[in-house]
Amino acid sequence: MRTRRDQEIYQAHAEFCKTFSHPIRLAILDSFREGEKTVSSLVTETGATQSTVSQQLSLLRRLGIVHAKREGRRVYYRLTDQRILKAYDLVNEVVRETRLGQARILA
Repeated sequence: MRTRRDQEIYQAHAEFCKTFSHPIRLAILDSFREGEKTVSSLVTETGATQSTVSQQLSLLRRLGIVHAKREGRRVYYRLTDQRILKAYDLVNEVVRETRLGQARILA
């Protein structure tokens, strides 16, 4: 039987994993490989609208994935922990290998 603490950990884990459940959030995460970014640079890099990027950054901030720093009129975003990119890369590797395996089965 799972304890209340176990359930809380599972809930926190599920919330964190939402980070990897949206293509624009994944593109934003991938963009942080080169360091901190502004909304306008993320719009250019992802091809998403400003409102979409801002909405996704808001969620990433709530989840504690990104940190915002204001300098004058600009806000710079950065990852709070570089291990997030390692998690991204691990998930990416599993997804690619799974898709390759599925393609071989279908061929």
